[in-house]
Amino acid sequence: MQINALHHVNLITADQPRLIDFYRQVLGLTVGDRPPFEVNGTWLYLNEIPIIHLVETAVPYRNEEPQVNHYALTGQGLAEFIDRLRQLDIPYNVFVAPQVNIRQVEMFDPDGNKFEVLFDSAEEADLSPYKWPH
Repeated sequence: MQINALHHVNLITADQPRLIDFYRQVLGLTVGDRPPFEVNGTWLYLNEIPIIHLVETAVPYRNEEPQVNHYALTGQGLAEFIDRLRQLDIPYNVFVAPQVNIRQVEMFDPDGNKFEVLFDSAEEADLSPYKWPH
């Protein structure tokens, strides 16, 4: 058996429009086809792959202890991504992972879900955090 990649992340939210707007602006995702499930939701696509599935709930979904710490995506264009986050006034932190060639840009979506976008360590950018901690 071989695991190849993360397929999708499912997020429960009481405010789909806010999360759709956030992921469109920050990651450039687009709304796409979704099967007609019994619950309301939205699939957000990266190219042809629905990587974030939103499921609507009537009340905000909050646990005292999160069951998922974070999810991670890979990217290219570190400097442009950091510029976008600053323009959108989104707090973030950059963590340089020791002994591996990645830079992790950490942030939270409007519902408090933590995620990272990973970039190759060869990419140059201002790595100072912006309005962090969250």
